[in-house]
Amino acid sequence: MSEIKADIWFASIVWQSKLKINNDPLIKCAKEMQLYSEGVTYTNQGGWQSKSVGNEVKEVDQFIKIVDEAVQKACGSVELPALEFYNAWFNINQKGDYNLLHNHHGSIISGVYYPYAEKDMGNIEFHRADDMAYYMPTLKKYNQFTSEKAVYKPETGLLLLFPSWLKHQVMPNKSSKERISLAFNYGVKHAD
Repeated sequence: MSEIKADIWFASIVWQSKLKINNDPLIKCAKEMQLYSEGVTYTNQGGWQSKSVGNEVKEVDQFIKIVDEAVQKACGSVELPALEFYNAWFNINQKGDYNLLHNHHGSIISGVYYPYAEKDMGNIEFHRADDMAYYMPTLKKYNQFTSEKAVYKPETGLLLLFPSWLKHQVMPNKSSKERISLAFNYGVKHAD
């Protein structure tokens, strides 16, 4: 038999990095914002989500300056043009709080960062967009080709970047402690 070649098309990529930064300013900022704002409800079921913020919030601006390099490296790895920061928001989830399956319309690369997370605080799950579940038999072991979803456990300092169209959800926080995250979007640079 001749050699068989595999082409990979329509790949779903999740980039990850462990940031070693002082998370105290982000945590303090999230808690102060929660004190003075009712927040918003989009996909969050329980918990608190801040209104969309940008560079006007000093702590977010400082964080984005750090994350921008990672986003641009991710863009370069898949030959995307350089993108710019659009917006961010904090999430504070108590025990039982979770987020429904969703994507981030209007951006290209989205991300989540955990300034504080521990065990059992609710995994983030990224889901396939095709109908593979109707065709795949039950297997003993699943891999990147045969899995229906990719699961990441939140950890303090974990940064995840992903295509904004990749559907994801956050499972319920099973801990008695708050899980704090900062989500954000990058998109096409606007003309000045």
